[in-house]
Amino acid sequence: MNATIGDMQTSTTSGPAGTQSPHHAGDVVAGLANDGMATLVAGAAVREAVQRGSRVRFVQVLPTGLSAEDRSEMDVVMFGVALCALHRQRRVPCTFETVEGDVARTLVERSRGAAVLVVGRDAPDADVLVGKYCQEHAFCDVLTVTGPDPTLQPAGGTRVRTPGTS
Repeated sequence: MNATIGDMQTSTTSGPAGTQSPHHAGDVVAGLANDGMATLVAGAAVREAVQRGSRVRFVQVLPTGLSAEDRSEMDVVMFGVALCALHRQRRVPCTFETVEGDVARTLVERSRGAAVLVVGRDAPDADVLVGKYCQEHAFCDVLTVTGPDPTLQPAGGTRVRTPGTS
């Protein structure tokens, strides 16, 4: 079942087997990729973590073969995006990871045992459908962010609570 959150969408199914990892820790994983959505993904992940009272794991997935300088620059940018998302939030525990590999598969693997994986929505002309892959294969809920509007409106028209609002 998918619900639309204004410009966000969340899948309420739990992955291919319909089960979550027995080591479910309740983390919110912010899947950061070079898709132009990092700021929105990080912000939505922090709001979700605050709502759940859980930790945020910022996971940046880079393509393999980057130079040390390029990787370092991308790490700095990811750290800045995460810090901006955490700004004015108190006591939100977080971790930062940078890994190389296939974005979709890596995010699904890194979100094992999490409560929710937050990713950017696939662009209509995207060659790689990261959001779709994550929704179909993740072992946790997937929140797909498409824009800054935090209003939650499912397809049926019934209002559902938005993370960070009452």
